[in-house]
Amino acid sequence: MPARRHPYFAYGSNLCVRQMALRCPGAADPRPAVLADHDWLINQRGVATVEPFAGAQVHGVLWLISDDDLAALDSAEGVPVRYRRDRLTVHTGDGPSPAWVYIDHRVNPGPPRPGYLPRVIDGAVHHGLPQRWVDFLRRWDPARWPRPATAKTPAPQSLSALLSEPGVVEESRLRSRFGFLAIHGGGLEEMTDVIAERAAEGADASSYVVRHPDRYPHHLPSARYDPDESPRLAEFLDHVDVAVSLHGYGRIGRATQLLAGGRNRALAAHLARHVRLAGYQVVTDLDDIPPELRGLHPHNPVNRVR
Repeated sequence: MPARRHPYFAYGSNLCVRQMALRCPGAADPRPAVLADHDWLINQRGVATVEPFAGAQVHGVLWLISDDDLAALDSAEGVPVRYRRDRLTVHTGDGPSPAWVYIDHRVNPGPPRPGYLPRVIDGAVHHGLPQRWVDFLRRWDPARWPRPATAKTPAPQSLSALLSEPGVVEESRLRSRFGFLAIHGGGLEEMTDVIAERAAEGADASSYVVRHPDRYPHHLPSARYDPDESPRLAEFLDHVDVAVSLHGYGRIGRATQLLAGGRNRALAAHLARHVRLAGYQVVTDLDDIPPELRGLHPHNPVNRVR
């Protein structure tokens, strides 16, 4: 009776043929495969994982492995502490196939461990995965990440201190009782101020923006934007009944997610119903938004409107 073979979908360092030969000597018949409706990232542990994300695809390789190989992989991947092993469906040139997939539930992005990413990329190239996928993997190399300017002065700890910094400018315009904020605009969360002002102009709404110089190295938390330290901000918050605050969220592979945070959950749900952008998803479930991006602090300006 032939030995049982398990289909296993590799998307990280187990794309590397040399590594698989050491971990799983019986691994055979590697074929390019795709895991649909999932996103790929390197997490805070410095290793690859996947998470559900409608419309996205993860490219990898489908291996056939033995019982002993599967047990060896469970040990190498630290099941169930570091990774869990899920049964999912992947697609090859021959059609859909069930496969074991190792998933780490930690999905905060981070830099790859030394030597990790080259193994992933070498394996992807070896197995002939699409060039656009290889290019995507290479963007996870920290050497390619944009870096802010080196700070030469201490970071401001208050709005008044921030506004006294050279090149930091605040602007506001009062129109209707609906307002748009972009408090980290200019060279910090780029284009948020432009979007806020254009949206306000198009909707005849009010706006308040703070522009930072190019490559500004400091990020004053939203909760420290105290209206007592800015007459413009105080005037804006006193004028509007409802506000939307625009922020930039830099995460490779997540550029099509719009995170709707803030304490006004009815407004978040309203935005999700009415914002229609092809290829974009509005996320309103706070559990699916990283804690630092939920915008729930009561001192956050967006939560201080009349």
